[in-house]
Amino acid sequence: MTLAQFIDVLRHRWLSITVMLVFAVGAAAALTAVQPPQYRASSEVFVSVAAGGSVNDLSQGNNFSAARVKSYEALAVTPQVLRLAAEQVGLPAGTDLGGRVTAESQTDTVLISITATDTSPAQAAAIANAVTEQLVAVVEQVEESASASNDLVHLSVFQRATAPAAPFAPRLPVNLAIGVLAGLAVGIAQAVLREVLDTRLRSFEALRRLTDASVLGEFATDETIAKEPLVSVDNRYSTRAEAFRQLRTHLTYTNLEGEAQSIVVTSATPGEGKSSTAVNLALMLAQNGSKVILVDADLRRPTTGTYLGIESRVGLSTVLTRQVALDDAIQEVGADNPLHVLAAGRVPPNPSELLSSSRMVTLVRELEARYEYVIVDAPPMLPVTDPAVLGAICSGVLLVVSVNGRTRRADFAAAEHTVHQVGARLLGLVVNRLPPQRRAKTYYNYEPSAPLSESPRRASRARRTSKDAR
Repeated sequence: MTLAQFIDVLRHRWLSITVMLVFAVGAAAALTAVQPPQYRASSEVFVSVAAGGSVNDLSQGNNFSAARVKSYEALAVTPQVLRLAAEQVGLPAGTDLGGRVTAESQTDTVLISITATDTSPAQAAAIANAVTEQLVAVVEQVEESASASNDLVHLSVFQRATAPAAPFAPRLPVNLAIGVLAGLAVGIAQAVLREVLDTRLRSFEALRRLTDASVLGEFATDETIAKEPLVSVDNRYSTRAEAFRQLRTHLTYTNLEGEAQSIVVTSATPGEGKSSTAVNLALMLAQNGSKVILVDADLRRPTTGTYLGIESRVGLSTVLTRQVALDDAIQEVGADNPLHVLAAGRVPPNPSELLSSSRMVTLVRELEARYEYVIVDAPPMLPVTDPAVLGAICSGVLLVVSVNGRTRRADFAAAEHTVHQVGARLLGLVVNRLPPQRRAKTYYNYEPSAPLSESPRRASRARRTSKDAR
């Protein structure tokens, strides 16, 4: 995974990462709240050397005491010393102080620091002092067998422990910092794991990693499309209308030979918006003054008649079966620059056979001779073979893909592979249901400031005339 892909994962999985972070910080705060306060008290033992009669005796005593410090440090936490210290403090029989008492010495010193931890500050100080006193007593008892050593080295309490004023644990800032680091680590790990294991298309960047095909159009998620699938004529400068104009413009650059284009609009799976894209694209091409015919070739689930409010029982199926003449089946939508529509007709029992027949090839060629654009609304690519057959007949295929998690990556890859496998030309992709913030960076509602019927020169002249009249 590259750095750009990693940043893309963080951007698209930020919510789950935030949830993990909040959960970890909350758990750290809750754990800190329920933990009892811990107090720590320390006392120090000094290992001294008895005065000698000569410099050699003094040097021998110093070396001996330094060598003995580590042994005395280990002796301080032995069960015998801790048991005697617990009895001295008055703790219940069998109390184990092994995890509550530590002894350590600094390098090149003869000081042994004994530290005790307890939930009570007074108890912590009492345990530390008791262990110190018992260590001194045990060392004297052990060293009695060696009279020379006993005269040379002596242990004494250098500093007694006092009850601490504040607990050393739990430490809220430290716990919260640990919670933040743990939350970020777990959140990022689960985000990366979900991205690796996720098989669905959820972002534009994920789609670009799957294909090198050109993106001819981008459309943001719009909740109003379900009720109003067609671009509103009253709001021709909306973001969605501008997106279809951009698709129309990009589509002209795919017509390298300048001849009539027959374009199959399909998708990998149902529900990705291929029918609404086909209808709106045809309307935009017609508004631009082109001769356009929209053919509803989805003979299983036709929707063009519903979108445009036209009769759908007479159309492609009835023309292919020679029940109705082509001119009688074509309908017009709109007054100025009308869009010609060939609806699906009655749902036949053998749609694949009709669309792959020689009659369909002849019909497409006849429509290409009459119109500049033939927009064919085809079924989804994976469930049936109809789009593959139509793609081989027509000029090219426009593949609509949704990136809101509806489509699996393998499904899109299979659809693209099918297009190439049948020898069809993939004109490009129409990316649907993009996050709104992506489209907000691309389009603005750049509406005209003057009436559409007035040119800027005419509007300026009218204003000057009005001022002179005054």
